[in-house]
Amino acid sequence: MMRLKLSLKNSVRYVLLFSLALLNLCGCCNEIKPTYQENDIPRLVKKICKEEYNLEVTTFRTPTTLWIYAPLEKILHKDYGVDKDKIFDEEMLEKLRNILTTTGRVLISSDNTPSFYVLVASDVNVGIDYIIIGNVLDIKKSYAGFIPWMEANRRYLIKLHMSPKAIGDHAGGHVEPGDIQLCDFLAEQIAQRIGAEFQNETMKKYFEMEKSEGSFQDGRFLFEYSLKKINEPPPEIEVKEKMLDIIAYCIKTYEFRDFTEVGLLDSLTQDKINLNRGAIWGRVLAN
Repeated sequence: MMRLKLSLKNSVRYVLLFSLALLNLCGCCNEIKPTYQENDIPRLVKKICKEEYNLEVTTFRTPTTLWIYAPLEKILHKDYGVDKDKIFDEEMLEKLRNILTTTGRVLISSDNTPSFYVLVASDVNVGIDYIIIGNVLDIKKSYAGFIPWMEANRRYLIKLHMSPKAIGDHAGGHVEPGDIQLCDFLAEQIAQRIGAEFQNETMKKYFEMEKSEGSFQDGRFLFEYSLKKINEPPPEIEVKEKMLDIIAYCIKTYEFRDFTEVGLLDSLTQDKINLNRGAIWGRVLAN
């Protein structure tokens, strides 16, 4: 089995590349047919994928989340690991775009929808899971033109990891469908955004982000990061302030109030700060 080397640096590249694959997603709005019933959503996604794109997918539904499983022959480009600009197989990207287009069409024209959807695309030969998690309200706003496509794509959670159980799994047996909750989705999205922020062209001259993780437990957000300084940044770049701005922006975007505290922990130095909900919402209102 090939060895897959993943890093946060690459994960940001994954998000950007997948954004390119979604560019035309919102152009389907005029093709939407009459409203679907909630109970028909999983069946319709499966049916349209097969009839219009000849793609076999398996769908699952939990109270909050629609799950779509797509078994694929290949996820990574044949030159992955040789050419730094070659990561994903182009045919795979096209398939994922078609599945997400289908999912969007069904969700925005249904009378009642889940809050989240998850696309699990698995390389059934090598054993890799590529997971995309989206918020249904985000996709509805995107289709309506209320969210620019770049911002809409920043809101997807993107995960890529080795998954030996995916080998030979054409029915999604290794997938464990569960309920995505907004608090967990928000924690991971914030961590992903923090990681991306310190991999942009300006920041990567001064920092190397080795880890950015977010979690939510007992009403508390915790963001743990490992940020190595490689050059002295100018004084206007304040790391914690940038992170707190991202946190405040996301909490404001989703109007999330059901938390008591936000913690930031630097795993390299063990430096940490804790801010209560009032302090975070003070930032929200100030921005």
